[in-house]
Amino acid sequence: MSRFIKRSRSSEQIRILFLSCILGLSVTIQAQKFHLPEESAGVDSIAQTLISIFDQVNIVALGEAHKRKVDSDLRIALVRHPDFAKKVRAIVVEFGSTTQQETLDRYIRGENISPAQLAQVWKTTTQAANGIWDDPIYKEFFSAVRDVNSKLPADKRIRVFGGDPGPGDNRSRETAAVAVLKEQVLQKHAKALVIYGAAHFYRNAPKDYWANMGKDTGIVRMLQKDYPGQTLAVIPVGGPLPLPPRASVPIDPDYQKFDRVLKTQVRPVLVALHRLPFRNFTAEEFLGGGIFNCRRPGGCVSIFKGSNLTLGQMADACIYIGGAPAR
Repeated sequence: MSRFIKRSRSSEQIRILFLSCILGLSVTIQAQKFHLPEESAGVDSIAQTLISIFDQVNIVALGEAHKRKVDSDLRIALVRHPDFAKKVRAIVVEFGSTTQQETLDRYIRGENISPAQLAQVWKTTTQAANGIWDDPIYKEFFSAVRDVNSKLPADKRIRVFGGDPGPGDNRSRETAAVAVLKEQVLQKHAKALVIYGAAHFYRNAPKDYWANMGKDTGIVRMLQKDYPGQTLAVIPVGGPLPLPPRASVPIDPDYQKFDRVLKTQVRPVLVALHRLPFRNFTAEEFLGGGIFNCRRPGGCVSIFKGSNLTLGQMADACIYIGGAPAR
């Protein structure tokens, strides 16, 4: 079995995934066609667009680069927007454990919860040992939703669900999240925002990546089987690119390809990936620094090396941060 490292672009934190060698083949799952503005520039405009898209879909899957403040600022602006709670009553997060749902519910409702008790929400996740969720931006998100709820009637409040199965649960992170979405959202004909690392929302990846993930075939892909066309997949592109030790990225991203074509100079900007030329930009170039095979001789190699996948095949939209460091 080969070891893969999925890297947050904003930190040196890496996570190890056990998969077989990547052959560079692809599974074809076509991105859905949604009506999106070509560009939505700036945090406020992006938030408004994402809220509007809930008129077309039931789930917005908003991918993040772990521990990156610009991603945090965007999702907090989104939930604080006065129209968000009018359409969305559920949020599912990777940085919360299903085993601590009662504690999370009490906190989000505004009850007095000690800091140590609240910390169990993220410290009992399967990723707690990595220390990813100890970054204050994740608690800040819970605090923002709590604050929004404090101004709403009880029957209009937002509920936040932990998507990580936590200890004693044999389900994977993705199967646990999909179960929550089906039971708490889709079967109730409701709407939800989902916040996970961006790779969980890829509509495609090299064939052997999925083949060796077992039940984990991607949250958006899993939802697509039973609830086709109901999820918008949004991933970040750009920002800093710290690499694992001995890592090799096949292509250095040329972000001027984005900058030359975009009408706005404002960053971040939400870009519809059905639009040319963005839909034909290669995943190898712009996502190749995200997931690595680190068991090959000579160091870590991107799983996208040699892949023909394009950004338009990976997601429905991207939030372009720009080539400069975002944190």
